[in-house]
Amino acid sequence: MRSLILIAAFALSAVNAATTTTEAADTTTTPALTHTTTTSHSSSKKATTTSAPSTSEPAAASSSEPAAASYVPTGTYTWKQTYPAPGSVPVPKPEWVAALDQSKIAQAPVVKLENGSPVNPTPGSDPYCDWTFGGCTRADDIYECKKGDWGITYDDGPTTFSPKLYDYLDSINQKATLFLIGGQVLQFPELVQRAYKAGHELAIHGFSHSYLTSQTTEQIVGELRWTEEAIKEITGVSPKLFRPPYGDIDNRVRDIAVQLGYTPVIWNYDTDDWKLSEAAGFDAAWIDGNATAWANNASTATVGGLSLEHDLYAGTVDAAIRILPILKKAYNVIPVGQCHGLASVYKEGTVAAANGTTSSNATASAGASQSGVAPAASGSTAPTSGASSLSAVGAMTLAMAAAAAALLA
Repeated sequence: MRSLILIAAFALSAVNAATTTTEAADTTTTPALTHTTTTSHSSSKKATTTSAPSTSEPAAASSSEPAAASYVPTGTYTWKQTYPAPGSVPVPKPEWVAALDQSKIAQAPVVKLENGSPVNPTPGSDPYCDWTFGGCTRADDIYECKKGDWGITYDDGPTTFSPKLYDYLDSINQKATLFLIGGQVLQFPELVQRAYKAGHELAIHGFSHSYLTSQTTEQIVGELRWTEEAIKEITGVSPKLFRPPYGDIDNRVRDIAVQLGYTPVIWNYDTDDWKLSEAAGFDAAWIDGNATAWANNASTATVGGLSLEHDLYAGTVDAAIRILPILKKAYNVIPVGQCHGLASVYKEGTVAAANGTTSSNATASAGASQSGVAPAASGSTAPTSGASSLSAVGAMTLAMAAAAAALLA
């Protein structure tokens, strides 16, 4: 059922993009794209302690027959090439796959999905450092910042709710890392341009928002490279950072990503903000309470924070605006690349200046690496597999059902 909604929403998003949204839309209409989970997250009425990532989240939409690169985005932006349809699992260009050294890719199995959720292929052991099932990270994963710093990130954009967040960040001269979905990039290129020119770090969040461990090598390449292609066509830069949807990653996915030039980014503080529109009875005040607890614990935390938030709904954007001042009182809030000392977050070595202009830096290099299983600071919510979702931008129940049925026919 969830997959139907996600697929249908992509079909309708071009119409949604023209729809004016309001604060009430977040609570009075059915979101077109949703992030449902059965995961037991750690946000509650008060700040909670760390627990292992859950394994029970349903998957986002994916297709067993990926669409060809024939989608022509509409709107005022003039595209130089065609792209896979938003919501589809994209077929990669043959040369992208041919460039891989298959001998350097871990032989982890393609994870099966059962009722939309990944099933652990090796219960009781973790030979492939799977974050979904055990919270395992590898040395080149980014999942926290150094003590005193807070990496601020927003997933699933751009959406019709993103401008309000961008306006606020501009008003306080705050830069962030934005993990963008390829299908959304195609539909909101002007927002991608705006975010880049404002000096935010642009990063990759997959093309169709699927569980990457459940995909073949070819599909993973398509997910990452097509998103990079779209961002580069708009901005001229190729992101090096990527966040796997749902935080779903193992050594096979990592090895593919590394060969493509990407560094995985997870998190150690989850706001659970997406629950505002998807979990009955979820209280927005819980997000504020957790953020306050995290800030209060800053002096005793052994590491800094790297949070998970979304510009997905009106409510998630409102929550982001409310809690950012709380975090800024206790932490040095900066984008992920800065908190890890990266010379550039782009393959071209481009560096965003404080005023949003850019320059080329030929000496861009990787920053400090992390190791081991991600520890959580005192009072943090646990890393969870229920991490990200697609944008909720209009279009309602009957239309979604019809579009889903047509697409799946």
